[in-house]
Amino acid sequence: MAAPTSAPAITPQRVRAIRRRLLDWYEAHQQPFPWRPGEGRARDPYAAMVAAVAAQQTQMPRVLEIYERWMAAYPTLEALARADRADVLRTWGRAGYPRRAVHLHEAARICIEQHRGEMPRDLDALLALPGVGPFTAAIVRCFGFGEDSVAIDTNVVRLVGRLVLGDLQPTRESSPAAVLEAATRLMPRGEASRWNPALMDFGARVCAARPRCAECPLATLCAARTRFASGEVAEPVRAQGAFGGSDREARGRILAALRASDVPLREAVLLRDLASDEAERERLARLVGALAADGLAWRARGRVGLGAPAPSPAPRGRAGGKGAPRRARPRMRVR
Repeated sequence: MAAPTSAPAITPQRVRAIRRRLLDWYEAHQQPFPWRPGEGRARDPYAAMVAAVAAQQTQMPRVLEIYERWMAAYPTLEALARADRADVLRTWGRAGYPRRAVHLHEAARICIEQHRGEMPRDLDALLALPGVGPFTAAIVRCFGFGEDSVAIDTNVVRLVGRLVLGDLQPTRESSPAAVLEAATRLMPRGEASRWNPALMDFGARVCAARPRCAECPLATLCAARTRFASGEVAEPVRAQGAFGGSDREARGRILAALRASDVPLREAVLLRDLASDEAERERLARLVGALAADGLAWRARGRVGLGAPAPSPAPRGRAGGKGAPRRARPRMRVR
């Protein structure tokens, strides 16, 4: 069945029923994550961005762990901007996809230099920050500034695609434009900070990859219900390739070795310690270059280090040039 390019019409009565039932479910099942405002917690755009970046391709229990460790080390944009790249990567640790840590670090520096030390509120300015896409920008605007921005992650796509469009596997079948249109139509004005997490949590815990239709309070309102009831199943999305032996796994081993050392390592020794044969050492050398290109490591003069290299000391200036002039060496007398 071809995915519609726009969402089908939803009656006002159905919209109201979906909102009421979903928010009632959220009221009973919400989790007090520290980046979500409420219960005395003030809105914090920086905290919202950290949470959104940590949530990219990561399960929520690990997101909370990363978030708490990160915020303890860098509680403000200014603290993060001042941090050394290597320390930032050590704080991120083995959380996976460490380029996200680099993006956060770069974004903090841009905010300090270009936005008067604050997270920008403007959508285009947010999207211009490294690592910030539509979902992260929406989370910052929703939780950080209280705006009615529609945040769409994989869980929201799955829920809205089934509930409104009637698709069984929306991540593959539903039109992104139709999902966005339907999600925008469903959002109650002024309720984004409750509505967005309600959608995300419900999609993760009830309308999951294997939907729990028997306990779903939205079942009688769901366009996909009759298809599931007739025995149709959601074809699984193709899983990511095996981690063991992959380049991702090898990159992780290289970064782990660099994180464990307080000083740069000789590249030849690093490769020898991580690989027993020449072919594997050649692959790891290629991956060291890729890590350097990603800003996660540096290599120079046969050595490899974590993060960015320390700046070279400025050369001493000469008379008539930049910097302080050299002091004249005293002439030795010959006796």
